[in-house]
Amino acid sequence: MRNQLLLLIGGVLAVFALLFGIYFLLIEMGGDNARIFLIKSWEVLRFTLTTNGPLLFFAIALLPGFVLPVAPLLGLAGLWGGENGPWLSCMYCSLALTANLSWTYWLAKGPARGLIERILRRTRFRLPSSPPKNMLEWALILRLTPGVPFIFTNYALGLIGMGFNSYLFISIPILTITASGYVLAFAGIFGGEWKYLWTGACLIAVTLLLGRFILKRKKGNAD
Repeated sequence: MRNQLLLLIGGVLAVFALLFGIYFLLIEMGGDNARIFLIKSWEVLRFTLTTNGPLLFFAIALLPGFVLPVAPLLGLAGLWGGENGPWLSCMYCSLALTANLSWTYWLAKGPARGLIERILRRTRFRLPSSPPKNMLEWALILRLTPGVPFIFTNYALGLIGMGFNSYLFISIPILTITASGYVLAFAGIFGGEWKYLWTGACLIAVTLLLGRFILKRKKGNAD
């Protein structure tokens, strides 16, 4: 089961790497025109979202599911929070990310799993028929490992078949703390409020340290 889980995680990572590779290839082929187009598009998107709160938080609930990095959107949420209230922005981000957690999980567990299973029938590989017994531990490790995109973890845990309630129990607190850290840090930077900057930085640091502790403990148990 452990090998199947690692294989599945590697497969999802490979898909994400392929998508990012295609993106950078298009940028390389398009040259300066492609870069200028993306910069202008980002400026238009930034202005549109930061002047329309409901659209901003809808974008946070939707766009990361299509492999768009969530960090820039959280930065815009921090900019919006600097004018409308940092803690209010944190709350809206938490709700938006919970919505994203939910629909990406069911997409992975339903249609995406069926599609991948049909593809794998031609190979010797199979998706796990049931989640491993230490699924909560794996979920915690994936959520707290620095550098692992949260949307990758959403899809991976859905494909594995982790129970939805357990999935939310692990995911919501971690993403709420991490996202609030980014939102408060950006709100402090844009709004000149150092207390928000330090609070946000501390929240991010706590999650990173907790992740390192859990990974180190896992490695120690394996040894």
